[in-house]
Amino acid sequence: MAAVLTVGAPAATPQEPPSVAADSTRYAHEGEQRAFRDEQLPQGAMPGGRSKGVITPIGHQGFRLRYDGSDRSRVLALEQRFRTLRPASLTSWLNTRAYPAPHLSRCPTRVPMAGADGFCWQRGSSDDLGWAYVPQGLTGSGEAEPRSGLWQGRSIVAASWASSYSHPSAPRDRHNRPWRGAKQVDHFMKVSFTDVTDRGRARYRSALLVAPQRNGFAALKGHGDTLSWYGPYLFLYSNERLRVFDVRHLWATTTSSGSVGVHRGTVSANWQAAALPQVGEYSFIGRSGCGSGPRETPCFSGASIDHGSSFSPSLVTVETSRPTSRVVRWPLSPTSHLLRSDSRGLVQASAGYRVPLAGPQGVVQLEDRFYFTAMCPDARRRFGEPYCLYRGSANGPVSVWSRTPAAAENLSYWPATERLWVSNESPYRTYVRPHPELNGRVVYNVSLSED
Repeated sequence: MAAVLTVGAPAATPQEPPSVAADSTRYAHEGEQRAFRDEQLPQGAMPGGRSKGVITPIGHQGFRLRYDGSDRSRVLALEQRFRTLRPASLTSWLNTRAYPAPHLSRCPTRVPMAGADGFCWQRGSSDDLGWAYVPQGLTGSGEAEPRSGLWQGRSIVAASWASSYSHPSAPRDRHNRPWRGAKQVDHFMKVSFTDVTDRGRARYRSALLVAPQRNGFAALKGHGDTLSWYGPYLFLYSNERLRVFDVRHLWATTTSSGSVGVHRGTVSANWQAAALPQVGEYSFIGRSGCGSGPRETPCFSGASIDHGSSFSPSLVTVETSRPTSRVVRWPLSPTSHLLRSDSRGLVQASAGYRVPLAGPQGVVQLEDRFYFTAMCPDARRRFGEPYCLYRGSANGPVSVWSRTPAAAENLSYWPATERLWVSNESPYRTYVRPHPELNGRVVYNVSLSED
């Protein structure tokens, strides 16, 4: 029987089927090793952990995006048509039957940095140990509201996840088993919101990312590479689109099932506790979309928001390329909280840089300082191997700051607390050597006030 949905107090539903611990025997060690090698780029030109080259400005005049906001009217129309799609309060929804996110001190993963704080995902769950979903982007209320660091009075971390070959939506082989090649195919995406206001009692819930349709909504498919938050908007890059979501339009589910959409008055989102509909998107201009060519707009592998005093608020993005990669700044409007565009809906990049790193996954820019996540210079491209945090300055080299847990992804900087947030995607495996303490999924933060 479907529960009644009221605005601000969403019905309590399970996020997913009963969680089964995913141990290291479920997927072959060799398969994980192979996937890791195929996706990562080691640093080949950093003797002693310091780059040979420097961070240099590049021409950015040809880097442009085009905005399409037509999905917003579809979202509003659906909320008028279906009573069960009335928006729920993010904070009220988040604190209704949320999952526990243990404090970093109670997680098996160790962060080798002084003063690190944070959390891991529900212990023993598929979020913690499985491959059904894999963490990608990272942001939070500290980006959304830089002065207070709070959204509706709460400190919230948001992380995007891409579904992998073990997810039910992934293609199956002829024996109806997960097809490993499906790892290269895009499936469902979700965003987890974690309330970290009380450091010792962090809790989270997840929302499926969806596209509004005439009679309801359908799951969006993509890799969820980056996630940034400014005002009420989440910016998620995937499949050569920068997708826009509005946290003021969160549709709490009224039933927990594997289906997606509105069915006979009930709302379901593939076992997730809510659906978050796309309200707009930015696309690359040109026939080839984005790419690594010198005249092509760089694709996005990492992104964050810079609220620095000498620049206007900007979305900062980085590509994954080799042997160097490019960073681009995209101007944001403090009024609309969207990217600043002209009357034709075109967004012009405001700056660009070339960085002497291969395959960076995360980026933060603060004035002329840069921070990145990427494989370490001595990496052997093995599953569970530690990554490195890098830092550097404009017109200066990039150097290793610290090792960080395996397969580090996006970065997020919160001005109100002067702390840098980091996430990674590799689940804990007991057989990982030589640093078992540096594998396992965590989300942590460290101070930049003395950097």
